Amino acid sequence: HVDGSIGPVRDAEIINLELCFADLDMIEKRIDRVKKLLKADKKYQIEINALLRLKEALDNGKSARTVEISDEEKEYLKDLFLLTSKPIIYIANVSEDQLADSENDENVKKVAELAKQEKTKCIPLCAKIEEELSALEDDDKKEMLEALGLEESGLDRVVKESYDLLGLMSF
Repeated sequence: HVDGSIGPVRDAEIINLELCFADLDMIEKRIDRVKKLLKADKKYQIEINALLRLKEALDNGKSARTVEISDEEKEYLKDLFLLTSKPIIYIANVSEDQLADSENDENVKKVAELAKQEKTKCIPLCAKIEEELSALEDDDKKEMLEALGLEESGLDRVVKESYDLLGLMSF
């Protein structure tokens, strides 16, 4: 890390904050435009209410995905492609030693709590082990996973969670 310390939540919050600033700029422009439309047609009150809730969340450093939006409001906001409304998964890169007991690791717990607040998931994995697994044949891969006490690789978990998050299926 650039400052020599490990702070996964801090790093994620900085990235999220930058995305919030980008979304906030879009929201403020949209609010100005919708306020003009509201003068001519009161149906835009639904949109302005949703935009103001989104703005408040973004002002407080919270992502758009944490804001409850009704189906009716979604219709008004469907062309508003906010970065912080996109689905995400947090990946916690842990050491080989931490992998077996990652749910008890303090940094993983912090990232998992952040993921919970963001209404998403956190998947711990060890990049070094994933690299080693990728070089193995299926039987050797299975044997290594068993030796590590894992049912599946971290990459497989990421793929499954990604499919689930995006509502995709594979045949």
